[in-house]
Amino acid sequence: MNRLNAYYNQFLNYAPNLLTAILLIIVAFIVAAIARAVTVRLLRGARVDERVTRGRPDAPGVSAPIGSIVYALVLLFFLPGVLGALGLRSLLTPATNFINNILDYLPNIIGAALILVIGFFVANLLRQLVTTLTATAGVDRVTSRVGLPPTTRLSNLLGLIVYGLVIIPVILGALNALNAEAITAPISNMLNRILAALPNIVAAVAVVGIAWFVGRVVSGIVTGLLANVGFDRLPRALGLGANITGATAPSVIAGYFAQGAIVLFALISAFELLGAQNLADLSRNFIQLIGQILLGLVIFAVGLFLANLFAGLVRGAGGTNARLLAGVARWATVALFGAMALRQMGIANEIVNLAFGLTLGAIAVAFALAFGLGARDTAGRIAERWRAQLEEGSGPRGPNA
Repeated sequence: MNRLNAYYNQFLNYAPNLLTAILLIIVAFIVAAIARAVTVRLLRGARVDERVTRGRPDAPGVSAPIGSIVYALVLLFFLPGVLGALGLRSLLTPATNFINNILDYLPNIIGAALILVIGFFVANLLRQLVTTLTATAGVDRVTSRVGLPPTTRLSNLLGLIVYGLVIIPVILGALNALNAEAITAPISNMLNRILAALPNIVAAVAVVGIAWFVGRVVSGIVTGLLANVGFDRLPRALGLGANITGATAPSVIAGYFAQGAIVLFALISAFELLGAQNLADLSRNFIQLIGQILLGLVIFAVGLFLANLFAGLVRGAGGTNARLLAGVARWATVALFGAMALRQMGIANEIVNLAFGLTLGAIAVAFALAFGLGARDTAGRIAERWRAQLEEGSGPRGPNA
């Protein structure tokens, strides 16, 4: 009975603390719910969800998650009071220290959030301003002149570039405001490298873009000049058939090659600006290979022209075997210049030399066999006559010889 009285008195003494803790918990949940509702209402009133999920209607908004964070923070702020009312001193000290740490770090979080909000607002404003101004100035009409797809809008591209130039420093400022070096230092270093490389990236893109535009102009000039001087009649002059017109005309292809060469040289400069020396060297080697191939084609074209010329001269000379000799002259010249062209291109030099040597050897063997077997009697009489002449020339000479 005495023990029951002791428990009863202890419960009566602890009842005020328990009631106080229950009241604090109820007040905490009420205040947390009110804070969450106010936060969500304010964020939705400011159209934060629409700004964040712009262009992504199915994406979740940020108002509800931020409201839940505010709800949890309010409950945490009431936690030390509840533990103190219950007399749980062993749990009160860690909870109090935790809340104090949050309160000490809360200004940094608020400062970083303000920097991000203001930075995103300014970046969006500048992007819209640059996009509108450049579109009004007629920048989007340049896309059709430089050969870009009609759906490409340079005004949007310029707006995105300005947005990136503004938002990267904003993110760096927000990370620095957090003062969490262990987390923010790697991200800050990465963004600093991106920011340091951004001028070179913009310069490289500008170099390639200008080269593309200049290449289009030069391509048109080259195509027009070659078409006016009769370059499109080259296939007929080389004996390759009728003249080619349209998009596959020689003058048009030459214009494409001129544009491609200008862009390739610009790519080398762009890769050097970006510090990609391996890609720059690879582009140089590719240009060198293209030059060798073009020079080889020029040599082969000269060979075709000379082959037709020699064949015409032989055929014009007449004779019983004029047609056969003209064909031999044509294909011998084509084979010679074809070997020279392949050697200039650097395509299997050893194979070309071996094939050329074997061809000449086969011709010599064929001539020897034809002369030795097909005209054996005639070859014998000629050889006998040569021997007789040699014997007469080597015989004894008189004193007056």
